[in-house]
Amino acid sequence: MTTLTSTRGPMLHPRITVLVRPNGAIQLGWNPEAAVIVQPPGPVEAVPALVRLLDGSRSEPEILWQARELGFDTAVVTELLREMTAADLLVGAQPRARLRAVRVHGRGPIADALLDGLRRIGLRAGHSRDRLTERSLATERPDLLVLSDTLVPDPGLVAELMRRRIPHLQVRVRDGRGIVGPLVLPGESSCLRCADLHRTDYEPDWPQLAAQLLGRVGYTSPAGVAVTAALALKEIESICFGPAARPPATLDATLEVDLDTPHLDRRDWPAHPSCDCGAGL
Repeated sequence: MTTLTSTRGPMLHPRITVLVRPNGAIQLGWNPEAAVIVQPPGPVEAVPALVRLLDGSRSEPEILWQARELGFDTAVVTELLREMTAADLLVGAQPRARLRAVRVHGRGPIADALLDGLRRIGLRAGHSRDRLTERSLATERPDLLVLSDTLVPDPGLVAELMRRRIPHLQVRVRDGRGIVGPLVLPGESSCLRCADLHRTDYEPDWPQLAAQLLGRVGYTSPAGVAVTAALALKEIESICFGPAARPPATLDATLEVDLDTPHLDRRDWPAHPSCDCGAGL
């Protein structure tokens, strides 16, 4: 598996396959709907060397200088880089990870899968199964706490996370659907109580039903666990490394994947006017 590493400058995304057409044109990617064909901006025989410059180890000025040494016009290469960026073919200088410590709180198969996956994407992952104390949250404050497996989390823990302004993300399985989110940024986004209030507006008996779900773990097959965990890991990776201009998909929303179809939906959970979390101000 190839993972993104820290870069100094533009890098051709590792997922992009480079192909050469019979007329010397360069094809980036082989998806019939999305592949980009680039006419060589200089000597055809030097195009492979130009592509190799896009390995993330050089700044853009260094790339332009070395491209000129290969016989390419710098203005043309600059425009080429701009077009490749617009087509989402390049990975820019990798920002410092926004998350350093992630804690998975929960007892169940999704928690186990998340812990393994978080280490694979280079994040320091802690795990807690039982009740988290105020002291543990104060001394081992995570950058993100993942509430895993339980259908309805402990309201006391959720209140403490809000009080300490610890970002948290819920991940669980409900009736054959893997659900990731919402991502809660205390004071900035809708919260889990907002979602409960919306659910109560729709279903007045929700508080009594939720009390019966407290601490219970949803069931799915090993494949369903893998799909749900993979969706959560991708979202955590986006939160950690994604472009700052692109909000996480689970902000004020949940991602819900039908584990039988599979079909992915996004459900909005806006701030509720009756909630005192501050997001609706």
